[in-house]
Amino acid sequence: MYTTVASHSVSGTTTRTRNGSVDLLRFVGAIGIIQFHCGTPGHSISLAALPMFVILLVYFGEGSDLGSSARRLIAPWLIWSAVYAVLKIAQSVVSGTSLSSEFAPWMLFAGTSIHLWFLPFAFVFLCASTTVPERLPLAALWTLCLVLSAVALWAFNTQTVPAPFTQWLAVISAACTGLLMSRTQNSLLPPTVLAFCAATAFFLGVEGITDQLLIAGLAVVLAMEVHLQQSALTDFLSNISFGLYLSHPAVLAAVLYVVPVNSPLLFPLVAAGSLAATLVVKKVFPASV
Repeated sequence: MYTTVASHSVSGTTTRTRNGSVDLLRFVGAIGIIQFHCGTPGHSISLAALPMFVILLVYFGEGSDLGSSARRLIAPWLIWSAVYAVLKIAQSVVSGTSLSSEFAPWMLFAGTSIHLWFLPFAFVFLCASTTVPERLPLAALWTLCLVLSAVALWAFNTQTVPAPFTQWLAVISAACTGLLMSRTQNSLLPPTVLAFCAATAFFLGVEGITDQLLIAGLAVVLAMEVHLQQSALTDFLSNISFGLYLSHPAVLAAVLYVVPVNSPLLFPLVAAGSLAATLVVKKVFPASV
């Protein structure tokens, strides 16, 4: 997962400089996802972290070779899918349920835990973006992205599609925003447009993901505009963000054996447990996080 911010030189080449704001935003997003799954007050707003993650992932990943993208996205997806498959088998043994109740066809596209869906989505989108010529006029790319985003939002709100394709539709506009950020000199413009369009749709009564897209767009603009100095703290927070996201459902399942779902201790215990799990995994199997 990238933790840098792009800046464009006069010659048109792109350089990468570390931005502590992006590191901090990714960490806040990971904590927000944990908060969402713990059901703490205001948890629905925390889902804005998902389109925010997708924007940044596509922005920094666009232009990378597919082998590099596969190592960053597909390798962790396969590893954690195996981890959650083992946990599901163990759950089946403990609870006495059949294996067929633990596994479903949608897992072929999302992984054995639904929260893993964004990894194959990002890889597919980055593969697709390689077919968009660098010489394509910017106006044409904007038109393509706006149409694709509008169709995806319409389909998300009006069509019934199985998981994980519902989740994929929800973040198409975020992925397009990341693509536009990587192809234009003014990287702040695409997330600003996303926030404006999402706000307009929200106030027009379009339900679903619009409020989360609005927050994600504004958060990315803020992180890119307010460039915090890199520090040991921002490096640490960046390095654990991915692991927090990947490990927290397993930790949540374990904690729920100890405390009830409505306990005020649930969120801090899951957050602390996810941090501990991430630190252990980074030492034992760093390629997975």
